[in-house]
Amino acid sequence: MSIFLYIFIVFSFVISNVFQLFNTISIESQIITSTFFIMLVGIPHGSLDHLLIPNQNTNSKLKFYIFYVGLILLNLLIWKFSLVLGLLLFFFISSYHFGESQLFKFEIKNKLISHISYLFWGASVIFSFFFYNLEELVILSNSYEDTRNLLSNINLNIFSYLYFFSNAITIVLFLIFVTKLNFKITRVISEVFFLFVIHLSSFLFPLLICFTLFFIILHSLPSLVNQYNYFRASNLNFVIKDFIVLMAPYSLLSILFILFISFCSYSNVINYSIPLISIILISVITLPHSFIISKFNETLTK
Repeated sequence: MSIFLYIFIVFSFVISNVFQLFNTISIESQIITSTFFIMLVGIPHGSLDHLLIPNQNTNSKLKFYIFYVGLILLNLLIWKFSLVLGLLLFFFISSYHFGESQLFKFEIKNKLISHISYLFWGASVIFSFFFYNLEELVILSNSYEDTRNLLSNINLNIFSYLYFFSNAITIVLFLIFVTKLNFKITRVISEVFFLFVIHLSSFLFPLLICFTLFFIILHSLPSLVNQYNYFRASNLNFVIKDFIVLMAPYSLLSILFILFISFCSYSNVINYSIPLISIILISVITLPHSFIISKFNETLTK
């Protein structure tokens, strides 16, 4: 069992005891706590994308920023054209990104199987959040007109179908890992247990809490550790303090921008609710970030 899964289980145990002690945790407290930890850990894990591509000269750095900003603008146009299409793209990219971040260490040689594995592993995680918390999802979306209208365009039954379908495909892929790709069965069982713990937390906890636990502990923290080790490998004097200083500028800039956009939404300067604008902002950053992390993970396996 990885150290991150162990931390995840410990935090889940603590939170379950908090629920037993207070019977419930208000949605406001959940939003504030989730936002705090996402800003503390989630945002920094993507703040060094511009430094994760090795051997960059001035020309390649310019191409990087054009590519990065171009994908952001393209995604914004998709959201502007259709909120439903933007949401579907967000689910697709996030599923692949989560799956690749977890399974890249398997170094699957068959490219088709690797891409399918990444997509369906991530989808099985994302739709487990919704499957076990559909009622809460409806309550949250009904709090704002634009999110209510967005969800009204989606048949909620599709989340259940996608949950069962993605999990079934993932199980089949795990069997292929053992029978066709000759992966050690202990490694695959470890991944099955990993998914089981995520599903259990999705069943036990509200939507915001189970997502935040996964995103912070099982996704962002491992990525931060990989990035720290990457920088330390080329400079043995590189320490945690240096890593924090390196992350600080873009992390703080991102947080200030999010606060500014949220204020504009709250003041009706932007005609989108804070939850919807948050989803859009996360989506437009996830698209280029997933490309960079994919390239970065390739360097880790070489």
